[in-house]
Amino acid sequence: MNPLSTLECVTLLIAAGICLLRYQRLTFPFKILAWAVITSFILKLLANFFAIKYKNNAPILQIDCITEFIFFSVIYYYLFKNKLIKKAIAVSIIIIVAAFFINAAFFQPFNKVFPTYIYIPSQILFAVFSLLLFKEMLMYPVKINIVKQSVFWYNTGVLFYSTTMFFFLGLSNYLAEHNLDDDFIFNFWYIISDVFHILICIAILTENKKISVTDE
Repeated sequence: MNPLSTLECVTLLIAAGICLLRYQRLTFPFKILAWAVITSFILKLLANFFAIKYKNNAPILQIDCITEFIFFSVIYYYLFKNKLIKKAIAVSIIIIVAAFFINAAFFQPFNKVFPTYIYIPSQILFAVFSLLLFKEMLMYPVKINIVKQSVFWYNTGVLFYSTTMFFFLGLSNYLAEHNLDDDFIFNFWYIISDVFHILICIAILTENKKISVTDE
């Protein structure tokens, strides 16, 4: 196994452990985040197992893609105060889930390839959600230092991950088209993933329902 892939598993394991230890202190959206992290860890292990055992982990990657979108979109639904944005998020979940099944059946087979047709719009939506939430945070400031706000760390993590993924996908496609070595770009992906999980860990560590500024 790639050392960076092993590091990603370790990072996810630590994040999952933190989620379990602090679960009772979390507000509802961050309890969903805890389940998202735990699910991601399990799917990561399964993806590595399938890659070694069957030389194909596409089905696990497909599941990971759609579960990630559902988890993080639902978290945003509960973090936002704006009812119109909440409705838009709910509609986006329905559309993306429906598109996922159509894509898996007709365009990017469930057992063969990674669902880029779903992954790319998902990351676009995450970037939009995060920017809108930052705007809402500015409109409704709280007295808690921003670096002590779990919502800030969560939103920063999502914005970082969703925007850097565009760079990753664009560069990896360019390298593939020109038959260039792409090992370093996949190492870059692991680094992005690790940074994202670290930011999520900070969000979980700073979250406390007794002082939370989010609504359950």
